[in-house]
Amino acid sequence: MRAMVGVVVVALLLAGALTGAWFYLAGQLDRKIVEVVDRAAGGGTTIVCDGRRVFGYPFRMGLACDGVAVQAPASGIDASAGAFRAVAQIYDPNLIVSELTGPVRIAAPNVPAVELAYALAQSSTHLSDGRLQRFSLAVDQPVLTLGGGGQPLANSARLEVHARQNGDDLDLALTDAGVIVTPPGLGPLPPFDFGLDMAVTGGAEWLRGVLPGGRLETALRGRSGQLRAIRVNLDGGGAAEIAGPFSFSPEGLLSGDFHIALEDPRAIADLVGRIAPAAGGVANAIAGGIGFAGRQENGRSVIDVQVRNGRAQLGFIPLGEIPPL
Repeated sequence: MRAMVGVVVVALLLAGALTGAWFYLAGQLDRKIVEVVDRAAGGGTTIVCDGRRVFGYPFRMGLACDGVAVQAPASGIDASAGAFRAVAQIYDPNLIVSELTGPVRIAAPNVPAVELAYALAQSSTHLSDGRLQRFSLAVDQPVLTLGGGGQPLANSARLEVHARQNGDDLDLALTDAGVIVTPPGLGPLPPFDFGLDMAVTGGAEWLRGVLPGGRLETALRGRSGQLRAIRVNLDGGGAAEIAGPFSFSPEGLLSGDFHIALEDPRAIADLVGRIAPAAGGVANAIAGGIGFAGRQENGRSVIDVQVRNGRAQLGFIPLGEIPPL
């Protein structure tokens, strides 16, 4: 009987210690959030977390908001979304799983406002020594619409983005399945699957929030890396895969040596020309040149294209210019 009482007492003490620790950490988390919001406000940025609350007792620690918004008058950016939840297990606080309810609305100067709706958006964040090491995002049934509603600009079945630190470098991977793009004034393009796998030399700092210029195209200027693969597969036939080392000049001009494998080159060139008209000339030149300069590998026509400061060529044959970032 005395032993049983001892066990009960120990259990109660442990439960009390756990409860006290949880509420202490919850208070610390709430204070840290207030500090972040106040610091942003001091710089002119307003961060809104309606109905903010800490949840998860006893084995989880989470933050929930009924609605979130960011307003940065200095840059003219205004963004908002629905409910937000982020949670970590007490025994593994370095893994944070988050969920954001749509739609996400973003307005910025000189560009149309956009709205991103979806069925589900979840992310996972892995920390080490307080720094971001890996990040993953999965979005089911995303639909991108320009401000004012109407016809969606693009939609797909599932979008995934993965980023991880690899020493001083950054590994990036993206897949988007069942993509349908509908340019304004044109009918929908053929559905396709898209994939990207690349490494950016010295890009690990991006995971720590250090993105030069605050934009990806600006951050890539003066950078180099390895394009492991860009893949496009059309629903009705046609595929492309591009791989090779790349670099961008400080002015954003591309250089690199690229291995390009194609099925139905004309279908791919037509898709590229309609999505990115500025690159359509080079795409059509490659489609035209692959017939006499290409070789067959695994049922695909393959060529090697060199790009120097934005000028693409097939051996000594010029193919056209690729616009800068």
